[in-house]
Amino acid sequence: MSNIQFGRIAEVLCNGKRLSSDDFKIEFHIDFDDDPTPNTSEITIYNLSGTTINSFKKNSKITLNAGYKNDKGVILSGHITKVLTKRDGTDHPTIISVIDSQPLNTEKTAKKSYKKGVKASYILSDLSTKLGVKLAVLKLPNDKVYAKGFSINGSIADSMKSIAKDCNASFYISRSKLYIRAINAGDDAQFVLSAETGLIGAPEPFEEETDNKKGRKGYKVKCLLQYRMTTASIVQIKTRFVQGRYRVRRGTHGWSGDNFYTEVEVE
Repeated sequence: MSNIQFGRIAEVLCNGKRLSSDDFKIEFHIDFDDDPTPNTSEITIYNLSGTTINSFKKNSKITLNAGYKNDKGVILSGHITKVLTKRDGTDHPTIISVIDSQPLNTEKTAKKSYKKGVKASYILSDLSTKLGVKLAVLKLPNDKVYAKGFSINGSIADSMKSIAKDCNASFYISRSKLYIRAINAGDDAQFVLSAETGLIGAPEPFEEETDNKKGRKGYKVKCLLQYRMTTASIVQIKTRFVQGRYRVRRGTHGWSGDNFYTEVEVE
């Protein structure tokens, strides 16, 4: 284990306030994946004052950093959907539900026609603005040209998913931003996962059937919490039986009691 993985820490930033696990008991369960549906996560903070609880307002932007004293980073950036405080017993947990996106209406519809010869990239860029989400990456493996034009009359999100599929691209939201790019594309985390850097146990193989009959396979991996691991991170795994570079498909960051971990599926 690396020396930097001592001194666990989490901090919540919202509406000008910074709450640290040095001062409050903080727990969380943060899911992330490469599908287009925004994920809902939970942050639990114990024994807050009424004034502090009231600062967590619905639709407010909230950020959760986690890691270690000398090495921490963002594991969640989103907006509050619900706040609930329980008054049972001696501890009073405030549970903050967070969606990892801007407050967008996935049921939002539009009626619009695009001219002949329009490119998919142009339509996707235009529709992302209408959907109200920041487009972080738009890099299509095949920027399809719609020779007869393209019309949308219904769900914006569904239309964007369909266009992305036409271009052999993935379409997902991560940390409040929209990514549309090759299914196997990702961002180099510049991180080697091994027993020395926090790997817990051995990678577990998985296989999964898919609609395209090709299937998906890879490994399920658990380690000490590592904020660098997120959707589409490219990480290097180094164990006795598994070695190579893999793309993170989905996973969870968690802190509950003594468990401070990241679990991912990689391909």
